[in-house]
Amino acid sequence: MMIRTLTILPVCLFFLMAVAGVTLAQERTVPPVATSANEVDSLRKKLEEQEVQINQLRQALQRQSEVIEQQQHLLNVLQQKIEQANQPTFTPAVVPPARVPSVSTDKANEAPAKVTQDVEAGFGKIKFNGLLQGWYAGGNGGFRDTFRLRRTELKFSGEITPEVKWTVMFDPAKVLSANNTYTTIDGTRVLADTSANQASRILQDAFITLDYIKNVHIDIGQYKVPLSLEGLQSSATLETVERAMFASDRGRGGSYGDVRDLGVMIRGPITKHFDYQVGLFNGSGENQNDVDKNDAKAVIGRLVVRPPFIKGLQIGGSGAWGNGARADRPRHDRLGGELLFVRGPFKFKSELMTGKDAELHRLGYYTHFGYRITPKVELIFRFDVWDPDARRETNSANVTERDYIAGFNYYILENKVKLQVNYLHKTFHNSIVPPRNQGLVNLQTSW
Repeated sequence: MMIRTLTILPVCLFFLMAVAGVTLAQERTVPPVATSANEVDSLRKKLEEQEVQINQLRQALQRQSEVIEQQQHLLNVLQQKIEQANQPTFTPAVVPPARVPSVSTDKANEAPAKVTQDVEAGFGKIKFNGLLQGWYAGGNGGFRDTFRLRRTELKFSGEITPEVKWTVMFDPAKVLSANNTYTTIDGTRVLADTSANQASRILQDAFITLDYIKNVHIDIGQYKVPLSLEGLQSSATLETVERAMFASDRGRGGSYGDVRDLGVMIRGPITKHFDYQVGLFNGSGENQNDVDKNDAKAVIGRLVVRPPFIKGLQIGGSGAWGNGARADRPRHDRLGGELLFVRGPFKFKSELMTGKDAELHRLGYYTHFGYRITPKVELIFRFDVWDPDARRETNSANVTERDYIAGFNYYILENKVKLQVNYLHKTFHNSIVPPRNQGLVNLQTSW
């Protein structure tokens, strides 16, 4: 029995080993599960998309390389200019930073943009503006038909630092005139003295502006004194060919605006609805391009209010006070009020100026209406009065004049290119001077 058991045991062990071997062989020979067709297509599409992205990246890198080459070329050109400017045989010039245009990937194959250089002179920034006005004037009662070059203003302004600026303006169209002094000898009026009228010289503005304090601008030099709304208005933006008589009839004392003198002035906004200007000057406009003839000085100022509750309304006042009281330093006092209302195509403007020059009391005022019937065409009407001597009405030098002005402005390119046509009917108090008619045409360009 034991022998049989020992005999069967090896046989069973051999049989179990054989079965285990067959099972292992079957597991090793089982093939991997096959991938489905959809998964293969998905993998193929992903590979194709990645290949497209790789090509796009390769093209973008190539375009960026071209842009870098173009910028390097521009920098090389600027470097050559800097080296040439630094040569001792040439005057050094300030070369502005390179203006390398940004090149998008869509325009990378285009030719590089040409580098432009601003006008530079000396030190700091510089700006050039100008105004050119050609007139034609004609009429009756002594008016001669003539062409006239009324203004050729050339203005240069610059910035040394953000706090220090300068301005210089010339008008080569001005005609030098003389100041004559007469005396009477044996009943005959004879010339006693003559000198150049400094105000008729071509130098108009020359001043330095200091901006060290926020909203406080300090002007030092020669410039317009702060008198009258229309007196401070740029000649390029006038609604009529010429200013009101109290600021333009210089032959009869009309110097109550648009006059220059030497001094120092502080200006700026008090709030967004209030502006102020106040200064100390040699005079009220009689010392342009000249030194003061005496120790007296004039205080001149202007205040403007824009009420927030009425859109387009501006109210202001200006005045001048001098402490002269003798014959060698006569007083030149002024006082005036102004009103401006602009709403859409409609404009209303009015001013009154009164003052005293030595013993002469003067008065001037005007009322102006304007309406734009189209964006380029404005119709205007004005009533303008000037009395150079409120106490006398005896001759052409002191008689009150009343002008009725009608016309239109054709804004070809706003005030940059503008045509103005005015018709003036001039009348005089008690017909001391016969009424006259005058036509004025102005063609201007400004920049």
